[in-house]
Amino acid sequence: MVQVSFSTQPYVVREPAPTLHELGRQQLSALAALAPGGELVRDLPRILEIFGDLLGESGERRAGGPPAYASDVVDDHTPFEMSIAIGGAAPDLRVLVEPVAGGCSLAARWTAARALGEQLHARHGADLRRLDQVADLFEPRKEYGQLALWYAVSFRPGAAPAWKAYVDLRARGNEHARVVLEEALDRLGLGAAYPRLLREAGGRDLLDELVYFSLDLADHAHARAKVYFRHHRATAADLERVVGGAGNAEAGEVRAFCAAVLGHDGPYLSRPPVTCWAFAGGREPSGSTLYAPIAYYVRHDAEARDRIRRWLDRAQIDPAGYEGALVAFARRPLEAGVGMHSYVSFKRDRGVPRLTAYLAPEAYRTFPPGSLAKREMPAPRRPRAPEQLAHRYETVERLADHPLFRRLEREAPDVAPVWTILANNWVAVGDRFPRWLAGLVARVEHDGMRSILAKQLNDELGGGDPAKAHRVLFQRMLADLEPHAPPGARDPAVLAPGRRFAEALAHNYLERPWLEAVGGTLVAEIYGKQVDQALGRLMRRQRAVDPARLTWLVLHETLECEHASEAVELARMTPASIEARAAVCRGAEELAAIGTRYFDELYEVVFQ
Repeated sequence: MVQVSFSTQPYVVREPAPTLHELGRQQLSALAALAPGGELVRDLPRILEIFGDLLGESGERRAGGPPAYASDVVDDHTPFEMSIAIGGAAPDLRVLVEPVAGGCSLAARWTAARALGEQLHARHGADLRRLDQVADLFEPRKEYGQLALWYAVSFRPGAAPAWKAYVDLRARGNEHARVVLEEALDRLGLGAAYPRLLREAGGRDLLDELVYFSLDLADHAHARAKVYFRHHRATAADLERVVGGAGNAEAGEVRAFCAAVLGHDGPYLSRPPVTCWAFAGGREPSGSTLYAPIAYYVRHDAEARDRIRRWLDRAQIDPAGYEGALVAFARRPLEAGVGMHSYVSFKRDRGVPRLTAYLAPEAYRTFPPGSLAKREMPAPRRPRAPEQLAHRYETVERLADHPLFRRLEREAPDVAPVWTILANNWVAVGDRFPRWLAGLVARVEHDGMRSILAKQLNDELGGGDPAKAHRVLFQRMLADLEPHAPPGARDPAVLAPGRRFAEALAHNYLERPWLEAVGGTLVAEIYGKQVDQALGRLMRRQRAVDPARLTWLVLHETLECEHASEAVELARMTPASIEARAAVCRGAEELAAIGTRYFDELYEVVFQ
């Protein structure tokens, strides 16, 4: 006989996990209820309608399961995030969403987001004209970057929804982020902002990584463009330098914020902080903001709450708005996990400290206490082999693609900018370069390397014919271009980049350890070829000067190709020891950075 037993335990019906739309509506409604005077509660039907439009069909996906794709909005890949801003002006409730419809590739997400933009314009008044001006620069053509196009909307009592779009400056690859940024700023009438921004916010080469670009989707004089940097291995002092001046923060305020929220003065290795500079016209920033990735520097969200409270007390900001938002938003005990507080930002709004807490919905997972602090985001780096590094400067990080040359190629042909570049090159190098190169030849302790450098020195001196020395031909060409010099060409500021570049070059050739100096000179030859070719293209576009008179330029275009090939040979000759290869790479990277800064300064002079 078959015996059948029955459980005496009650049958439990498990509710299905909410959809993303249901989860977001619940959290938005709870946060809106906290607005003073209940004003956002009155607007709640429209707020929820906008949220539904932003999520679209992805809102029907269930929370709790694996995400459909690795959205970069928050760490568990939920495609939306909420934030509450307190202090300063009226409090803001904000929502950021990555739209998805159909496929999840970057190209498919871009198509979905652009289509949604037209809907947001028609239904909710988002002004797309500024985004349309730059959209082609950011449209994904390969799977570069982390995002295609995000939309954010801010709700403030008594005001219309304020819209913003986010795109990825790495859409053409990290190495082209500067070029994409400059052209976007130029199209928006903000090109004058580019040099100072890169100098003051991005001065640590690869460690200050360009990541995002955002636009207010509005048509008024205060509509902003924002540029975001991720600062790898930064200290609080580094962040103070980036944010302090542009954001009008009080001395020491940024460092105090970092210590309070991130727990120490850096360097910050688990997740790099992010900063942004905002521009509403001209070269001067209208403000700056620091975004601290607090989830990676606390054990759990209760610790994050306590740190934020302490900062609010220090800044004399009433914590009630933040604490109420936290209670309304949380779906678990704060000690049970980490990551609900994703970032905390600080800026000054009309001179008053303002803090924004960015809250992750945790639709897909809650990270265990302490788990995020164990991670470390690797900093970008270049190849460690000299020959591979030389190849990278030849083919990927090309000085010929510098925004100065790219913008000159976009504009009408003109000899004046070429004169400015060449006049600065003369100030930088002039008749001193053969002496510098001779000094390096005398210091090099490798016969093969010394032979190549001595041959290049002979080329510079005219191969035994003083009349063909490059210095003589250069002076003759510069004299031919003199009638086309721009107004104010004799102003010392016009030639200041050349003077600073001369100091850096002299240090490389005469003072650096010889292997580092060899690394520097191989980049100088590779970049020299690219600059000559870029100038040659510019001169062949114009009609004011007969290119046949530019003997030096024609000669150098040919000769620098040979020298660039020899630079690759120099790289291959590097002694095999780890120390020697590291020294050559170190010298190459540092001179490449110096050269890039030089042309950034020339950009400022040419387009001032």
